Amino acid sequence: MREDRIKTSLAVSTSSVWDGNLRKTGLLGSRVCHRAVLTTAVTALLPSAQAFAQCAAAPAALSVTSGSCVDDALTARDSAGPAPVVEVSGAGTYTGNSVVLTATGTNYGAHATAGGTISLIGTSSAIASVSTSGASGHGLYADSGGQITGSHTSVDTSDVGAYGVAAVGAGSSVSLTDSAVSTGADNAHGAYAAGGGSVTLTHTDVTTYGTGASAVFADAAGTVTLTNLNTYSFGDNAPGAVASGANSSLSLNNTYVNIYGNDSAGLSATGGGKITVNGGAIATGDYYGGIVIANAPGVLARGTGSSISMSNGATSATYGANSPGLWADAGGRIDFSGYGVFTYQPDSAGAVASGAGSTVALTGTIVRTSGPAATGVRVTDAGTVVVTGTEITTGFRVTGSNPPALQFPGAQIGLQAYGVDVVGAGSQAQVERSNITTHGDGAIGVRVSQGATAMITGGSITTAGNAAHGIAVVNGGAVAASGTTVTVNGPGAAPIYLAGSGPGTVTFTGGSLGATNGAIVLAEGGTGTVSINGGTAITPAVINGRRLLARVTEDTTGTSSHLTLNITGIPSLTGDIVVDPSTLTYNLADSQWTGNLTLIGAGNTASANLSASQWTGDLLADAGNSADVTLAQGSVWTGLARNATDVSIDASSVWNVTGDSNATGTVTNAGLIQFVPRPGAYSTLTVGSYTGSAASRIGFNTYLGADNSPTNLLVIDGGRASGTTSVIVNNTGGAGAQTVADGIRLVRVDGGGTTTAGAFTLGQRVAAGAYEYQLFRGGSTDPNDWFLRSHLVDTSTGPATSGSTEIPLYRPEVALYSPVPAIARQMGLSTLGTLHERVGEEENLRDLPEPRAYANGAWGRVFGARVSNRWSGTVDASATGNLIGFQTGLDVYRRTTDSGHRDHAGVYVAYADYNSPSVQGFALGTQNLTVGRLVMNGPSVGGYWTHFGPSGWYLDAVMQGSWYDAKATSNYGAGISTNATAYAGSVEAGYPFRFGDGGGWLVEPQAQIVYQGVSVGQSRDQYSSVDWSAGGAWTGRLGARLQYTTRDGHGTLWQPYARINLWHVFSGADNTLFGQSSPTVETRFGDTAMELGGGVTAQVNRKLSFYAQASYRWSLDSDRNRRTATAGTLGLRYNW
Repeated sequence: MREDRIKTSLAVSTSSVWDGNLRKTGLLGSRVCHRAVLTTAVTALLPSAQAFAQCAAAPAALSVTSGSCVDDALTARDSAGPAPVVEVSGAGTYTGNSVVLTATGTNYGAHATAGGTISLIGTSSAIASVSTSGASGHGLYADSGGQITGSHTSVDTSDVGAYGVAAVGAGSSVSLTDSAVSTGADNAHGAYAAGGGSVTLTHTDVTTYGTGASAVFADAAGTVTLTNLNTYSFGDNAPGAVASGANSSLSLNNTYVNIYGNDSAGLSATGGGKITVNGGAIATGDYYGGIVIANAPGVLARGTGSSISMSNGATSATYGANSPGLWADAGGRIDFSGYGVFTYQPDSAGAVASGAGSTVALTGTIVRTSGPAATGVRVTDAGTVVVTGTEITTGFRVTGSNPPALQFPGAQIGLQAYGVDVVGAGSQAQVERSNITTHGDGAIGVRVSQGATAMITGGSITTAGNAAHGIAVVNGGAVAASGTTVTVNGPGAAPIYLAGSGPGTVTFTGGSLGATNGAIVLAEGGTGTVSINGGTAITPAVINGRRLLARVTEDTTGTSSHLTLNITGIPSLTGDIVVDPSTLTYNLADSQWTGNLTLIGAGNTASANLSASQWTGDLLADAGNSADVTLAQGSVWTGLARNATDVSIDASSVWNVTGDSNATGTVTNAGLIQFVPRPGAYSTLTVGSYTGSAASRIGFNTYLGADNSPTNLLVIDGGRASGTTSVIVNNTGGAGAQTVADGIRLVRVDGGGTTTAGAFTLGQRVAAGAYEYQLFRGGSTDPNDWFLRSHLVDTSTGPATSGSTEIPLYRPEVALYSPVPAIARQMGLSTLGTLHERVGEEENLRDLPEPRAYANGAWGRVFGARVSNRWSGTVDASATGNLIGFQTGLDVYRRTTDSGHRDHAGVYVAYADYNSPSVQGFALGTQNLTVGRLVMNGPSVGGYWTHFGPSGWYLDAVMQGSWYDAKATSNYGAGISTNATAYAGSVEAGYPFRFGDGGGWLVEPQAQIVYQGVSVGQSRDQYSSVDWSAGGAWTGRLGARLQYTTRDGHGTLWQPYARINLWHVFSGADNTLFGQSSPTVETRFGDTAMELGGGVTAQVNRKLSFYAQASYRWSLDSDRNRRTATAGTLGLRYNW
């Protein structure tokens, strides 16, 4: 793990051990130990004489202004005065091989100036050594273009302000390889470059011990390059590596910077300095807890133009309190794409951007914090953080056998450690494709406050802890999230949280919101707007058996919330919304929501505004609240309202009322209010006032029966019902009955309320059983109430009163359906006919030769009639229609006896059609109301036997069966189809009396008796079932024919005749039952009628005859049973 690598770099030894590359694997336990090692090495290796005579004799200080000087064989030089031990200027050069340079005075160990060059060369077994003990006595100092190089060299200073190595001025440089630098006093930097000077350290560890003593310091256009080394800073206020001032630059390659002092940054770029880090690690504090520090950020960029860039696996870790891993301040910038940022102590954020222009950019990395209040990313005072493809974790617990020492109780890990915290106007965070995880109570995923903003794209936010919200806006600010998954897993934790007085805004699009023990949206004393848009999956927690979508409540100080919640384009949304005590404006668009809107206690204000949405749930408000609902653009609300205030429904919207409801203000309805049926119960809607419009409707569920039948009820409590509303009534099973008093009340007015005369009208027919119900204003107790009644009274208005007559309101179909059996009988009788109507004059067949007795004749006819019927009874139905048909038969048997008797027997088939376009009757309280159209048709079969006596008398017997299909279509939108089976039997007799020349005239009295039976199948329309009980009907006829027989010149026999009949239909009644309990509707039949007619039979030859007849029939009775008919028939007969 990378944390182990950081831990190894921080190990501190109590001795100094040099490996073959002259690199420290540990730090000096003390400066005394360090000097003892150096003295031992010098004593063992120092030769007795100098190698080069051109150099001043050792141990004297050396100054070279020209030429070359080389010290070999571990030459030792020292300076006790103000002069450097070695100083080279101009064209001079100095080479020291494994030399020991010691300055006990106040000057430098080695000084290259004005272009001079110094080279210190040691080996792994014989190092070069430079040490100073005076104030500002730098170990290696190059200025004015001087250059110093060294390898296997140890540089050590011990007094205030004495830098280990320094390069000042343009062209000045110090370069060390495989070396070590150590300073032991305050303000004594290990490596320093300024004014265009440069320091390059490779495999060279740097250690400082004093206050204000940085390991590396690039100042005022200085340049420092570090490669493959460690730095250790033990003093307070001693940053590990500093780039300060414009054009100052610091480059770290695979370098490990270790800080053990308070108020000390690992890296510090200030005043426009720039630092580049390639690999390695920055660590402040002691992993093991042996040294406790604070205020030691890992990386600090402060001031406009100051910047730090870290990449290629670079790491920043802090082990002190209030020590952020990265900190961009006052316009500084940090770009971090390394391995990760780690902090382990309280108040130590992973990354901080504070101040206008300050920016931290995290790309493809890890941020982990462990301490309480240790935010993953913090932005303040108009700073900016850009997070891309990064994992941010707070409350991180290091596992394994040797975790870092914590300076707080383990139970506080992650306590109130936000994932991202953005504070103050102008502060902003941009988080893209990143995963934020927090562990700890109050550890919010993304927190925005005091006017700050955050933009989140993709990725996830996951929290675990009490009140560890996903996204929070406190005291104002704005968050916009798109495609992000937010999951919270603690009691009281909400994916979206709003608190504080400032206006806050959260816009969430796509992604998902989920909670396990809290509301999806929680406002606690918050003011602002939360918008959740299409594509978002929402999974509320189940609390006490119900899901909780939003809670709008007060904070701990009693400050109420003012929340606007906008939800758009969510196809499936569940969960309650609770307001307690606060103000909510809820806008739901293009969505489907299931849940209750609940207002607890008094003093709440809520408005639910739906557009093109569906809401299934209740509005539940305690007394003393204001709760409005607006339905628009085709919205549907299915639920009840308890203590609603105003409800507004546009022309395209619906409120399905599922239980007893009340709205204390005004219900404005331009659409539909529909009471939902409830098993065994009928809901009541109570409103203060009600306003309808031309398109408004109210749908009632009503048991259509007698007075006071159960129904839904609209109550106007103290207000006014106005406008125009259509009333739609759904019958809940009532069989229909005649009301006799007020009827069934649909609208009741209480508390002095009023209704206008046209406030309510029926929007569709209301009928059940045999009755039609109409809507009336006014009752026995209040003229403003509205009732359904199935009766009229003989007074022009008002309910029935004592002494008044109730006029039943039969529905039009009663008059239309009830004549079906009578029409079936009429069709059967017309098909049956009389003997001469059916077959013409058969006396002409008397002398016809009979070559065989069977199947020796056939006949056929067409018949028609224009019939007007009227039947007395319950509804006095009447019908005028046309009846047409055809009939054809075969004489199956014929014989003539020697005594002159003849028998004819045969069978026939027929088809008849009846069409009455105008059936009338007593309906809707109106006599002779045209109610609809009745059509009936079907086939018949029959058999006959006719016996003729020698004198021409006859006896004719017929049996007939018929099957009819009937269809009745009401003018009022109803109709039935049914079928009927009919049978008839007839016996007819006639006796002719001939007179005149040759007996050409005859008078033939006739008598006929017919019995008919009809059975009609049950049918049903939308208002009831229909059952007929048809009585048997006897019909009698007495009549006479006056006929004359003659033959024309062509041999055709003509037999014209006139006839008169007296018909009598014996009284009877058909009963029709509409529904199962309505009174039976009686249709009485029976009348006496006169018929006058005439006909002719024309026998063309012995085998072929034509016959025709026409007649007119009218009733003689003065009662309401009447029938008139104009009828005719045309036929032919052929015998063989």
